[in-house]
Amino acid sequence: MGKIVVCTEASVATGFYVEAAGGAGMISITGEEQGQVIMVNSFTLPALTVGFIDGKKILSYITSAANPVAELAFGHETIIGENRAPIVAGFSSRGPSYIQPEILKPDILAPGVNIIADPRREAFNIISGTSMACPHVAGIAALLREAHPTWSPAMIRSAIMTTAVTLDNYYRPTVDQSLGVATPFQIGAGLVHFPMARDPGLVYETSVQDYVDLMCTMNYTKEQISQFVPGIFTCSKLEGGAGGLNYPSFVVIFDKETKARMLKRTLTKVSKQPETYTARVVNPRPDDVEVTVEPQILDFDDEHQLGSYKVEFKSIVIDTTDKGTEYGYIIWENGVHQVKSPLVFMWN
Repeated sequence: MGKIVVCTEASVATGFYVEAAGGAGMISITGEEQGQVIMVNSFTLPALTVGFIDGKKILSYITSAANPVAELAFGHETIIGENRAPIVAGFSSRGPSYIQPEILKPDILAPGVNIIADPRREAFNIISGTSMACPHVAGIAALLREAHPTWSPAMIRSAIMTTAVTLDNYYRPTVDQSLGVATPFQIGAGLVHFPMARDPGLVYETSVQDYVDLMCTMNYTKEQISQFVPGIFTCSKLEGGAGGLNYPSFVVIFDKETKARMLKRTLTKVSKQPETYTARVVNPRPDDVEVTVEPQILDFDDEHQLGSYKVEFKSIVIDTTDKGTEYGYIIWENGVHQVKSPLVFMWN
């Protein structure tokens, strides 16, 4: 018997104070921005954490009941698959990139909430943060390099991005903490999925010269570029601007002067058998933007064969005053492989 204290966004220190004041237990409610994403804390007294929506129900009960009572009962059963996952955490990095908005950031989403860490000092620890998401991607990249020793870092990145998953465990679009649908500015290409990344079918290769040309396109001086690329290099601008970088995603920015954009991409075949791919455009707002892929069919016979295509984007919005950002996908598929790239359209 005793008092159970209800707190909002309680920390480990909060638990110390509650325990020191004689509290028998504590309920921590996540903040509104954190939504239903529950972050584990190492509380020193009996305590539990509930999501923002559930917390509002608890607070409503406390304020409406004459003598509110509660019991904290801790079982030993772990329930898996009941809650929607993944959900983008509030601390997750988000786009657009302020350095170069024509290149989509982030690239990818990876597990980073309540990750069980190794027994380095304690029996185990549960940690959240981008420092947990990064090792997931680094580990996947290492496994891909082991499986494909000749792949470049850009090919590995492409395989991870084009095979990423955008649906959750309920086969609904991934959401962020506010439970709104997450966009490529929150999840990039989607959640990493290693089994599919091992066999992506096609990849987008990006060379050192491509990045030199990107810096030239961004008006870096030769002195600045030489900090990244020692020695002699040539400097030319990318066709289509920064968005012309051979990247596994597309960002198109429209303004009063720019109503149409043409971007080129080149795919490299990494599977061994001959394959024919067909392009499919997922465009939820065809009344705002016309997206045309040419050619719509790419034939590949040999491994390492290249295949190029162009995408034309036309803004058909008359009044852009209230226009913000729209999203879609370009997918190359052949019944076995699906090479998926996110699209982002912005109106300035």
